[in-house]
Amino acid sequence: MVLKYDLPDIIRTERLTLRAPAITDLDDLVALANNWQVVEPTAVMPFPYSQDDGRAFLATIGDAGTPRAYAIANGDDRLMGVVSLKFAEGKSPELGYWLGQPHWGKGYAPEAAMGLVQAAAAAGIAEINARVLQSNAASIRVLEKAGFKTIEHTHSVVERHRGKPLLIMAWSAS
Repeated sequence: MVLKYDLPDIIRTERLTLRAPAITDLDDLVALANNWQVVEPTAVMPFPYSQDDGRAFLATIGDAGTPRAYAIANGDDRLMGVVSLKFAEGKSPELGYWLGQPHWGKGYAPEAAMGLVQAAAAAGIAEINARVLQSNAASIRVLEKAGFKTIEHTHSVVERHRGKPLLIMAWSAS
C-alpha cells in the first residue's frame, strides 16, 4: 500500500510548483479562500475563511490523518490554490483541489491535478477517485483533462451539498 509519505515533497510541472503549504502562504491562502465562489463547491472549507482557518489548515500539514496537501505555486512561488490526496484505509486516494478565482480559466487546475496524479502513479498508486458536483462543469473538465472518467452518479451527503447530484470520477493507471 502506498502511503501519503511516499509522494515527493516537490512536484514541478511546466508552469507550477506543487510544494508543502507554509506559514508564508497564510496571507495568500486567506485572500484567495475567503471567496464564496471558491469555497461553495468544496465539501469542507469554511466560509468566511479567516486567518484562524488558514493557521488551523497549515498546522495540520504533515499530520498522519490529514490529506497530503500541496500548495499550487506560480513562478514567483506565490500560493494560487491547493491540491491534495486524501488517504483512507482500504480505499483509493481521493483527489481534492481548489484554485483562487484570479487564476481560473488559465489551465492551472488541470495542470496541478495532472502533476499530482503523475507523481502518485510514479509512487505506485494505481487508482485515484474524485467527487464533483454535477453542476460544476468547470471542475468536471479539470478532472477529465487529468484523465478521470465518471464511474457513478449519486447524491451528495455532505451538509453543504446534501442531496445535490454528484459524480464519482476515477483515474486509473491501466
